[in-house]
Amino acid sequence: MKINYIFFKRLLIAAMLLVSCYALFFLIKSFALKPTNLEFKFLPLTNSTISFSSSEEQPSEFTSSKDFNYKIKGYRANSSQASVIVEKNNQTFVVQQGALLENKYKLLSVDGDYATFEHNGTLLKLSTKLILDN
Repeated sequence: MKINYIFFKRLLIAAMLLVSCYALFFLIKSFALKPTNLEFKFLPLTNSTISFSSSEEQPSEFTSSKDFNYKIKGYRANSSQASVIVEKNNQTFVVQQGALLENKYKLLSVDGDYATFEHNGTLLKLSTKLILDN
């Protein structure tokens, strides 16, 4: 029994050519049907079920940077991962443990007493004692 290698070679090339043409067709079709004018319209958040602290005076204890005048509005302390919600100049930021706040302050840890940030080797602490509204 003699195997015809040329036949199998041509069959394989034809199959690869068919798959390539199929992919090329859909590539050209995707360029032709691309969206022309994208507009993103986000609706404002109105009814939120998350409650935050509304205390006006939150002490920023142990801070040594005059630019670090954030107020803690909420936090989540956990053994594996923590996050805080801070506010400065009517802007609210949510920072997870290990992430940067405004590309400057790294959140190191959060517990029941303090949220600890680090900036250029300096530890900055914010009190996490919240006054909740009833």
